Amino acid sequence: MTKKTDKVNELEAKVNELDAQLKRAVADYQNLEKRITEGRSELTSFVAGELVNKLLQVLDHLEQATNGATEAEKESGWFKGVELAVKQFKDVLRLEGLEEIQDVGEFNPSLHEAVDVRDMPPSLDSSGIHKDNMILEVIRKGYNLNGKVLRPAQVVVGRSPDNHPERPEGAEG
Repeated sequence: MTKKTDKVNELEAKVNELDAQLKRAVADYQNLEKRITEGRSELTSFVAGELVNKLLQVLDHLEQATNGATEAEKESGWFKGVELAVKQFKDVLRLEGLEEIQDVGEFNPSLHEAVDVRDMPPSLDSSGIHKDNMILEVIRKGYNLNGKVLRPAQVVVGRSPDNHPERPEGAEG
């Protein structure tokens, strides 16, 4: 009878071991499915970001063309058509999660790329106190796509002449 009991115990142990292996295999498979789904989602987001980034170059050129139009051209039908197309283009991009980065106020290195630094003119500061790192000019608009920076805004940043004394005579810079 001990042989039967030993055999039953051995078979129960084997069943428990196989059951544990099956549970691990199912859990591994479920984890794999999750990783594949996340990977596809990341890939889709990356591809969408790359496509929108390429489309932004087209939008930049269209906006430059409309901004450079003369007053007479702005009254023409073709200009109004192009202006409407640009608005519709922006609306489509907005529906896909594109938002323009705000380019007023203080410089934020996570949203802006400083391409130049200039002394702030006194007329910009009504308080009489100059603040460093204020955005003076936007060179190229920046955009977020679904809450992530797709392209930082290229800006000119102001600095207070009070906080940055003139260079000594003869100094080059």
